[in-house]
Amino acid sequence: MNHNDREHFWQTLCSLPGNDIVAEREQLFKAIKYPKLLFRYRPVSTKSLDALRTNKLYFSSANYYDDPFDTFLHIDIEAIRKEYLSAFQTPESTEAVVDGVKSLLGNILSEEQAAQFTVENVTNALSHGLTESFLNAALSLRDEVKKDTWSVCFSENGFNEVLWLKYADQHRGFVQIYDLENNDDFLCGKQEKCANCGIKNYGTSLYPIYYSDTPYDATKFAKFVMLRKIAETAKTQIPQELYVEMGNVLWEQERTTLIKKECHKYDEEWRMITGCIMKPPVMMEWIPSGVILGLRMGVAEENLVVSMAKEAGIKNIYKSYINAQNKLDAYPLKL
Repeated sequence: MNHNDREHFWQTLCSLPGNDIVAEREQLFKAIKYPKLLFRYRPVSTKSLDALRTNKLYFSSANYYDDPFDTFLHIDIEAIRKEYLSAFQTPESTEAVVDGVKSLLGNILSEEQAAQFTVENVTNALSHGLTESFLNAALSLRDEVKKDTWSVCFSENGFNEVLWLKYADQHRGFVQIYDLENNDDFLCGKQEKCANCGIKNYGTSLYPIYYSDTPYDATKFAKFVMLRKIAETAKTQIPQELYVEMGNVLWEQERTTLIKKECHKYDEEWRMITGCIMKPPVMMEWIPSGVILGLRMGVAEENLVVSMAKEAGIKNIYKSYINAQNKLDAYPLKL
């Protein structure tokens, strides 16, 4: 997909109201031009070799990506600050907040803490750093938004020199090739052990990444995540009217995951994301249609990768080289 294709996908995604997930999913997928092949760049390591041997793809949460600007988000701290302070403008509004918090956090506040949580003490705390502490916590929501999204990254270009350098150990690693048109290689959901798996039951959608120098405004979704974390911590139910104020968040996971800075556009990235919150390790099984050995791989490393690929049932092994047009290319190995 070129830039215009990806922009059309992104605009479609951002336009979805979240009222009819089936119809909207169909609309979104129509906006995607899927390639035949996707490529995953890997170093030669114990973990990557075992994943190759067992046909496993391990998902990572976005807060552990190597690029801190991955999932390019903006949280409007100034808007949150104004909204926060507006709740404490009068003694009456402050009392309403105090009563609401006591009701919400009653399960985790001790009697002593509840007794100390008064209008007078809250007003005093506001003038002694409580607001700044709250805003610092709001800033940390950027990572909280990312934590529950699990994904696997691919590129539609198997000969991207920068990706070979960055993710395949400077051409000493390898690339796994995945054929989107071969359903037989996709093993997830087809085995007895898959019965209770979130991937089988909720799916893993595959999307292109959109590149932009304008971050996605995730302020409302960050508030939703904050309420959800409070509910988890306090083991309590958040009043539904508080969630309603956040608006529809049905497609927010996708919007907060599928945007990166414009400078990364040459990665031509695609991302497969889980359809539900899952506990690690999160993985799926998918047999690659082939493997490309790096230009600078040593003989021992080549033998290791070829051996693991054969055990995994991978039929096509290629060796990368620089062709007559001075471009990275690959030829099939006869094994």
